[in-house]
Amino acid sequence: MYKNVKRFTVILLLVFLLIVSINFAAIAQDSSEGPAVNFASRQICSVPPSLRTQQVIADNGRNQVKMGDRIRVRVEGLSAAIRGTTTNASNVFDPRQLVLYLDGYELEDVHGEPVIVMVPGKDQQKIVDDNWLAFRLERTDSSEAAWNALLGRGNRYSINVIPGVGCPRKLAIPVSDPLSPPQLEIVLFSWRFWLCLFLLIAIVLIFIRYCRSTLRSPGIEGVYSQKEVISGQELLIPEKADIKNKNRESRIAQFFLGRKKLNRNPFSLSISQLAFWTFLIFGAYLIIYGITGDYTNVLTEQSLILLGINSITAFGSSLVDGHGNERKRKGSQRISEGFFYDILSDINGVNFHRFQTFIWTVAIGLFFVWEVIKNLAMPEFDETLLTLQGISAATYLGLRGQEHHGMTTRVESTTSQEDSVYEQPLPTEEENPPESH
Repeated sequence: MYKNVKRFTVILLLVFLLIVSINFAAIAQDSSEGPAVNFASRQICSVPPSLRTQQVIADNGRNQVKMGDRIRVRVEGLSAAIRGTTTNASNVFDPRQLVLYLDGYELEDVHGEPVIVMVPGKDQQKIVDDNWLAFRLERTDSSEAAWNALLGRGNRYSINVIPGVGCPRKLAIPVSDPLSPPQLEIVLFSWRFWLCLFLLIAIVLIFIRYCRSTLRSPGIEGVYSQKEVISGQELLIPEKADIKNKNRESRIAQFFLGRKKLNRNPFSLSISQLAFWTFLIFGAYLIIYGITGDYTNVLTEQSLILLGINSITAFGSSLVDGHGNERKRKGSQRISEGFFYDILSDINGVNFHRFQTFIWTVAIGLFFVWEVIKNLAMPEFDETLLTLQGISAATYLGLRGQEHHGMTTRVESTTSQEDSVYEQPLPTEEENPPESH
């Protein structure tokens, strides 16, 4: 089975590298064809009254684009306005001051760049047309509010907008034909989105199929502690249970989860919490990039702090579990009884500090997912919410250290025979052979 895992992992890595190569090639191509750095003058923006927005096309010649692509807007009278102001230095018009408007929403910092487009003229011959401005449909920090308003129009695969140009913090210039304004369709679920979604699903399925055991507590497999009351004292007596394989009833479950293995170590709350936030932030990063095409301004400082809190919690829990030798680790105190029961309970049963950590993780996780779906951006958590998450993690670690160790408790007795009974040695590794795969 390990050979198949290695082969599948290599195939997945090759697919991932192919996706990254395709995306970066597309980015490089768009950058090479895009307008240069815009050095618009700082003078007061004033649009000549004769300008009209007439037509819009994408670089592919169609009216269907995705976020991150470049579009070209034809402004009627643009070249005449530029030539007319060159002779009058007191009223200079710089078209690079104009910004892009979508349905009246201003995209701040998305300035235009004059470009020349070859258009069909008389007798189908190509002629030069210099009445065009190029814009890139990118979401910046300044234009995030406008994009959120455009993307919040229900659950759609695409949004239809009327593009326009105008001076910053003013109204867009009128269109040449109000009855038939230029329209643009922005596709949200493009090929880039489906590739990122496929990669995310593949990684999650591989983790569930082959790596979910990493979420379990450390310790010797099949060795647990059973609570007994002897001579009026509650003791933890070491026991042994053989690892058994059990076929699942559903073939779908067998394919995705493999055979069910009994008497395994319980799942760890801190490690599961770290895995939860890791996959949540990684998945949000891929989805946001797949839709917007932006891979630089996706992660937020609050998301990294949240991931750091859970990493410290998992590290602290591993230190607590590691007290004592391998036979006295807390992770080997009981046998798994199901994922949710394992993370909510210790050897004494369900604990409130575990339940508190669980419900706050779920609540903040749902809020995180909602904000990503609504705004296509990772949420900005305030300090109060992060402090609450830190308090919850500290409470869990503090009370985690007070949980019972999975080891035998020595009872002082006058009889050495009782001591030998109470201090039963743990099974040796020879009696518990490693699990066969």
